[in-house]
Amino acid sequence: MGLVPQAGHAAQALDPQAPQSACTLAPPASKYDESPTRCVSATVALDRVPAVGETATATVILRSEVDIPRAELAIRLPQGLRITSPGFSTPRTRGLDTVATSALSLGKSGRTVTFTVAADVTGPAQIQADLTDLAAPAEERSAHATEEITVGTTAASSKDAAVGTRSAGRYTNGSLVPQRKAAQTPRTAAAPDEICATGTLNYATYDGVWHPGRRFAVSAVGQATPDSTTTTLATGVTSAADGSYALCFKHSGPPLARLWVQFSTRTNWWEVTDMTGDNPYVVAVAPLTDVPAGTTQAFGTTTPDALHMRAFDAFDVINNIYAMRGSGTQCWTAAETTNCSKLKARWAPGNTNGGYYNTDPAIRAAFLTDAMPDARHPVVHEAGHNLQHLLYNWYWPAGDCPSPHSLHRATGAMCAWTEGFANAVAGYAMGDGRYYYNVTDWMDLMQTGFQDTTQAPARSNPDNGDAVEGRIAGAMIALWRDVDGGPQKTLVNMDNYASDTFDEWFNVDRAKSGLSVGRKARDVLYEHTIDYRDVKRRESVVNGGLEDQGAGWSWTGGVVGTFGYYPAHSGRYYAWMGGNGVPNEDTLSQTVAVPAKGTSLLGFYLRINSAEPTAAKPDSLALQVIDGNQSATVYTWYNTDKVPSYAHRVIDLSRFAGHTVTLRFVSDEDQGEQTDFLLDDISLKTS
Repeated sequence: MGLVPQAGHAAQALDPQAPQSACTLAPPASKYDESPTRCVSATVALDRVPAVGETATATVILRSEVDIPRAELAIRLPQGLRITSPGFSTPRTRGLDTVATSALSLGKSGRTVTFTVAADVTGPAQIQADLTDLAAPAEERSAHATEEITVGTTAASSKDAAVGTRSAGRYTNGSLVPQRKAAQTPRTAAAPDEICATGTLNYATYDGVWHPGRRFAVSAVGQATPDSTTTTLATGVTSAADGSYALCFKHSGPPLARLWVQFSTRTNWWEVTDMTGDNPYVVAVAPLTDVPAGTTQAFGTTTPDALHMRAFDAFDVINNIYAMRGSGTQCWTAAETTNCSKLKARWAPGNTNGGYYNTDPAIRAAFLTDAMPDARHPVVHEAGHNLQHLLYNWYWPAGDCPSPHSLHRATGAMCAWTEGFANAVAGYAMGDGRYYYNVTDWMDLMQTGFQDTTQAPARSNPDNGDAVEGRIAGAMIALWRDVDGGPQKTLVNMDNYASDTFDEWFNVDRAKSGLSVGRKARDVLYEHTIDYRDVKRRESVVNGGLEDQGAGWSWTGGVVGTFGYYPAHSGRYYAWMGGNGVPNEDTLSQTVAVPAKGTSLLGFYLRINSAEPTAAKPDSLALQVIDGNQSATVYTWYNTDKVPSYAHRVIDLSRFAGHTVTLRFVSDEDQGEQTDFLLDDISLKTS
């Protein structure tokens, strides 16, 4: 299916207070990233990797295609590295990092800034440089650059890289949790053959605010003797309320030699891994030694290393989407109760290959750049794409998104729908009705009123209508807040009906789940410039998705079901006609009343797989319309028309207006290789 890029970054025209030039300096690092080409760029490098007690000179090279009279250069370092040069503010603590800033002006000739850093502790470290235009803090006029190193005890053990996804647990003051002897006091009224491990996981966001690490995988791990095999003794997830955990397991006899806990960014519901998709981020707390049975061991509050903090932030913010689900199960959809399909994200320190969601069946993951978790909304946006893909049973509408595209400009109907939904998920889940491109640059999704055409289109003056993703996002959030009582019913609806556009979702599919499409709902849309006040469509087909075990349809050959070999286009049920490789006829039919007035369009999704030689046409699927004693074959598809995925077919049946007819699909195979005709989501809409 290819790649579905993330639209949330792009902005082709900024507000007047943020003047924009046609910039070419810093295009996105990945061809799939929909972020705009930037007007400024930055690189950061060290002349050497310092060992503990040594210093190194850092050089930040700034380039620009615009004049920025008031810029701020922020240098972010983990605790254990510090700036020793003048010219920067006193460092401020943010989580396990410190940030020092310098005010400067930047012209088109560029600028080079150097400073000295001293290394005080060993371990992985990330040196970050961020440039911001203070007068116009738009994404195009900002830059982010990083350098990852590992500080060793000597020059030989120091490295110009920081690899791996595991780190040692730290306290929130940044110090490593040391190995220590276990508490020896038995628990009151405790089972003498049990040990419990308790504590809390915390992490810090970009602004330095500490948050509980919610629903992370947590394990108690130990060794019976110093030389024995490491064993996982208990598993669970941290509390969704406060990040706490209590893991208990049976143990009797001599004390455990070692016991520790570790946390992972991979669970049964979602995960954040490195860029390979193979390795989650893991924090292991230093072990307790000599752990007796009948005790509770308090591990206290643990935090990840600064280098991996963003992975934990990205994982935790997806909790906000999980709270929106309406499945009624622990999974994202009602069809799953165990072995849940996951939302997946890939991230790594310094990564530039990001800003999009990959729909490839072998991947199905959001790719995040290094700094994207700082703004949080981009993470939720990309996870929103993953959620829609999952709800649609891994179907994705045909793409029409230009590159770049933006929240405030009209694009295509499909692009506006898929991107608008992802933006709505971000704005609603984060509770602010906004989309943040980065930590300083954002758009209000909830602005209403039609565009002022005397002014240039801008984020505060967006285009109108349902081809604009920002308008769709605002309309959906308003529906969830003011009409639907939340997004849960929308997600259930999308789990059962796959819509290619917002128009189809609202005017055709929304009411199928009992969601209001009345005056109040249409007025909400009109406030967001989507005018469906006079749209009236009638659906003539009953159970077009075949979900109610084929109710409303007649068939032969057992063609309706939940077959495991092929997926449905949406939901679970579909019709599988043919597929025998021997002389055989299958049928699927329903009698419908075609309205007397209007344009009636029969739409359905058809997938054809065939092993027949391409030159021959022995296998066919015919669409017949039976009107009284008359039968007309409207269209015939053959094995030579095979397509590897579902394709939307639309046929005008307006000539049967005012008649009650029978829609009949008939498959016919000969003796030979099999051909599979798969049908789903059949609809006859009149407007």
